[in-house]
Amino acid sequence: MSKSKSINRRNFLKNTTLGVVGAGIISNNTTLLGQETQQSQPAIPKVQAHRTLGRTGFKTSDIALGGVDNVPVIKAMLDAGVNYIDTAEGYGRGKSEISMGQAIKGRDRKSLFITTKLGLKDTDTKEDILKRARKCLERLDTEYIDCLMAHNPPSLEMVKYEPFHQACAQLKSEGKLRFVGISSHGARGSRPGSKQEAMDKILLAAAQDGRFAVMLLVYNFIQKEMGEKVLKACQEKKIGATLMKTNPVGNYLSMKSRADEMKKSAEGNPERLKRIENYLDTLKKNAEKGDWFVKKYNLTDPAEIRIASTRFALSHPGVTAVLARTRSFEDVEQFLKASGTTLSDMEAKKLAAFTEGPGKFYCRHACGLCEPSCPHNVPVNTIMRYNHYFEAQANEKYAMQKYAELPTNKANLCESCSGICQNNCPYGVPIHSLLTIAHENLSLA
Repeated sequence: MSKSKSINRRNFLKNTTLGVVGAGIISNNTTLLGQETQQSQPAIPKVQAHRTLGRTGFKTSDIALGGVDNVPVIKAMLDAGVNYIDTAEGYGRGKSEISMGQAIKGRDRKSLFITTKLGLKDTDTKEDILKRARKCLERLDTEYIDCLMAHNPPSLEMVKYEPFHQACAQLKSEGKLRFVGISSHGARGSRPGSKQEAMDKILLAAAQDGRFAVMLLVYNFIQKEMGEKVLKACQEKKIGATLMKTNPVGNYLSMKSRADEMKKSAEGNPERLKRIENYLDTLKKNAEKGDWFVKKYNLTDPAEIRIASTRFALSHPGVTAVLARTRSFEDVEQFLKASGTTLSDMEAKKLAAFTEGPGKFYCRHACGLCEPSCPHNVPVNTIMRYNHYFEAQANEKYAMQKYAELPTNKANLCESCSGICQNNCPYGVPIHSLLTIAHENLSLA
């Protein structure tokens, strides 16, 4: 497909309300990043509930602020009572930390709990880690960090990585750090041969280690099993549990049209058309099975699934807060509507029905069960996570950048593969087709 055709397809999806269901819902009336001054800010609800963040003792808002780099949006959330901030050195190459620092100026620092994260390599020295942590402090423009997290360590060995823990101990002694934490969302697409462990193994090991006071993990109404194990351990060890990727809804409603587009683009290439026809037909049939959900529940406003997803996550007694990765004032309003509320019976029915219908398109974050079967060692979990950023969060530039930086084989190899991964998915996800679409999205192929 030519670059112009890819861009036109993406613009079509971004302007089709039902084609962009997900964590970054966009419609023609949405106020996007950088455009807040052009439209009036909606009335934003206030935080209605607080929970104790494990043994830190901090009373955090049940809705937290995650990875945002838009200062007006951050300020709106803080004004609404959000007091937990999550960021990382790698978010926007430091831009998120800088924006957070600008937004908290003039506020009572002790009323906020700020977490940032460092990705670790087994070649990092204590001094390397100290230097990077101090850069985080500079960008955040704060005297101390409440929690410094090991950012998605790939192995059990890295959970106990002593240079990190030594650096944290020194920062604590200097009054620059209060607590140590850890995040995980599964395999991260490292080089072939490197050791990769599942999310639950990483976080359960961290709970047993005893030095981590806060965790960030994946848990949602479809991807529950791993998260429930970790949340139970968090309750037992009095570890604060914050959640990411609580909304698994993706672009299932656009699948049929996208399959047609891919076929049309291959019409001038009979060999490619023959390769992709079968699995695109499978994709369309799967999409048709999900149509009943939209019709039965009259899903005219996809935001209701997003709010229900947040309520589901907050219904677990082991959860402290749900991170809201917001792009607009409308996003802020939707997340805060869930604060202090409970999941209704009707919402629970909708989520259950979604799981059995369109939920079949959700490649579960932190899963990776099909990856060992791939003859090309394609990092399925990582690629589909990047595609989630692209489609569901509308964070296209970041997703494409991360995909381009992958040091492994990419999903272009999937087009000529027989789809062994799909046969080994215990959840029936049409992953073979989804990987090919992901490659097209992330590479402008």
